[in-house]
Amino acid sequence: MADAPAAAPPVQATPHSLREVVASRDLANLTGPLGSGKSRLVAGLGSVSLLDLDRPGALERLPAALAEPTSAPLVVDSADGDHALAALEPLRLRPPGSGRPVLVISRRSLLARPGWADTGVAVMETGPWPDARIGRLATEARVTDARCRELIVRLAAGNPLIADAACRAVHAGAPPTAAGAVADGAAREIVERLSRERPTGPWQQALVRLATVWSADEELLDIETELFDTLAGLSPVVPTELGLALTEPFRGVIELAHRWRRPAAHRGTWARALAHRKKLLADEPAADRRSRLTEGIIALADDDAVRETMFPISVTRDVIHTATPDDADAIGTLMRQWARQGGLDTRWTDRLVERWLVDDPASFQLIRDGGDRIIGLTNTQQVTERTVNCVEPLLQQHTDRLLDRPRGTGGWLLGAAYCPDRGAHAHLLRGLLRQVIMGGLLLTVSTPNPDYQRLLRGLRFQRHGTTTDDVYRCGRKPEIFSQDFGSAALPDWTERLARASGVRRGPRPTGQEVACALAAIADPARLAESPLLLSPRTRTVAELRADLGEAVRRLADSEVQEEAEAGWILQHYYLGRPRTHQRLAQQLHISRATYFRRLRYGLDRVGDGLAAERSVP
Repeated sequence: MADAPAAAPPVQATPHSLREVVASRDLANLTGPLGSGKSRLVAGLGSVSLLDLDRPGALERLPAALAEPTSAPLVVDSADGDHALAALEPLRLRPPGSGRPVLVISRRSLLARPGWADTGVAVMETGPWPDARIGRLATEARVTDARCRELIVRLAAGNPLIADAACRAVHAGAPPTAAGAVADGAAREIVERLSRERPTGPWQQALVRLATVWSADEELLDIETELFDTLAGLSPVVPTELGLALTEPFRGVIELAHRWRRPAAHRGTWARALAHRKKLLADEPAADRRSRLTEGIIALADDDAVRETMFPISVTRDVIHTATPDDADAIGTLMRQWARQGGLDTRWTDRLVERWLVDDPASFQLIRDGGDRIIGLTNTQQVTERTVNCVEPLLQQHTDRLLDRPRGTGGWLLGAAYCPDRGAHAHLLRGLLRQVIMGGLLLTVSTPNPDYQRLLRGLRFQRHGTTTDDVYRCGRKPEIFSQDFGSAALPDWTERLARASGVRRGPRPTGQEVACALAAIADPARLAESPLLLSPRTRTVAELRADLGEAVRRLADSEVQEEAEAGWILQHYYLGRPRTHQRLAQQLHISRATYFRRLRYGLDRVGDGLAAERSVP
């Protein structure tokens, strides 16, 4: 289950470590996401020369600044985008030990760029600010409402740029109950900052769609290869197993703002993503790929407990690994914290943990922070006759039924999951789900925790009832949930999850949805957000445009006068040169009331035609 890091992470930058590196190295690179406080950190270096490549004329002054015969460090800020990197070519090509010390500030590591690997550059990275520091920023910005400060901390996920924008939104009147309104200002600022990397263009709307669907391939985004490559070049966009993804907290903030601004378009984008992933899942033979596609379906479940627990706005690079006997003390400490947080009997928990450690220390999966500190864990017991003494106290009267599985298709019992850090906690739970999905196993959960019970209901697990006894001596009997992840049961479960997204699938398209799509027929970016892309079959934007045009032409060619008039109105108002409703009514020689009846009738008939098409299984 452990996720091995792809490469050694950069050194975390602090004011002290940054000063040491700048003093001792000819070439250093301070990296970090946009708005993460890189320039603020460099301000503490003292007397250095600063050249911000975003300033007018800075690119022209760079060669002279690099060639200046001095030992004083030069800080080159905003080294993002093709023009800035081209200007840094003399620095990349200079021999080691020649020229003044240089610190390059960029959003992506220079090591990710061609030709920089052998320059000897020392890379340091800004980490997210602790929640407490973001809270102090909100207090200093005179945000007095505790609920507003809590929302700002949650949205920022350690990013001071987002925190600052959220504070301004609160002062502008956005209430703490309208998280999307608070996120909106931050989302606009994120996109504006990214425009310094790539000029404003269609990538902005594609970025919103990417944030909305969690991750996406070129087909799901329905964009040209060139635009997909442009997205991939943006600093907060990273490749994943399912295509491109926007890193947190930028993804969560932009998605939340989009949901608030355009809820119907948001639902339409989700619907299309669900259908796309379900189709890929049905045809995918590889277990690992199936688990990732299922994770992508879970990410689209419109359930607060699922979204906030499994996909929070949070940054994590924590590493999961299997416990060894040497981890026993740390496990005991965390499990006692788990017990106290849930109001469980710590003595009973100690005995349970001791039994688990004796039977199988590897039943614990641990997660460590960026250093070596263990910050969370899960315990999963393999449900077999051999482990019945550990399993039975947690399942009680449900044990026999849940043990009754065909040979070779055993399952797991999730005995505990605990991590105070919301991002690492989600990382643990998603890793566990991917593992059981890959194995086609049965996952059973016994929990007295109301939050986990809400999560499992949101995940559409089967509920079996409570245990006979108050197992954890906490005044609440555990509830038992299970889900079979075998190949035969998985499609039904993903279909239940799809229904949990709240996307309307059955009824025909409304006239308003047809009108919005016709109004956007010449704008592929706007049309890509239409719910009609999923009504009732998955379409590409080009197919939807063709279907709409054909439906209108068919209506206009009808021998029935009412239909022909309705088709003529749609054709001339939406597909012809711009004309007002009043002008078109005069041309048809009909009253305004009749005109609008024909308009509504035509929109409804087009919707009926789209709904009557053959559904994709």
